[in-house]
Amino acid sequence: MSCEVSRQPLRVCSVAQNYLAEAYLNQLLGKSPGIHVLHLRPGAQHSPPQRRDIIYVVDQCGLEMPLYECLKQLRAQSPDAKFLVLNHHKSKEEIVRILILGAHGYVAHIEAASTLIRAVFCIASNQLWIPPEVLPEFLHEVSRVLCRNGHSRQTTTPREDEVLELARRRLSNKEIGDLLQIRVSTVKFHLSNILSKLHLNNRRELLRPTLQNVWGHGYND
Repeated sequence: MSCEVSRQPLRVCSVAQNYLAEAYLNQLLGKSPGIHVLHLRPGAQHSPPQRRDIIYVVDQCGLEMPLYECLKQLRAQSPDAKFLVLNHHKSKEEIVRILILGAHGYVAHIEAASTLIRAVFCIASNQLWIPPEVLPEFLHEVSRVLCRNGHSRQTTTPREDEVLELARRRLSNKEIGDLLQIRVSTVKFHLSNILSKLHLNNRRELLRPTLQNVWGHGYND
């Protein structure tokens, strides 16, 4: 994946139930001069500047709460946060489920030493970090779940639902076009229709409802 490198150090915070696992993640992250490792305790009260533009690296293995609840709590502290989840090797279906729960990427433990930093920078540049073969499964699941809950957005088409989901994950028009293999002008056309149908004024308002609010609370992990 081609990932943009930020000029400012990325603010990254590891979340792990085991202190040794957290220390290991911080050690890996600390190898990059482009990353500033934060030590924010989950549930603690932090000032607004501390909560902005954070990437959380969440080691799902050993978490005492469901992943969905963990991400929900972190998002409540940092509304604009991004999440990279680590766990044992997962199937395509399991990785899709992690994305549905609100993560922006997944890294297997065995690959952490070689890919963690690249994955963090990729997510920071508003891209998903997932194996290429997972994307079709993810888009299919997005379409299926949105159709199942169509009562909340009955006027949008399946293609508009795909564009909407990717826009909510902060992908650019070009990135959406590349993923869906359509022109940038077509992406803009779909976004214009979506804003009109959902009675929104601009693209930023698409980010207000989280994916979990659209899909309900049917997923637990």
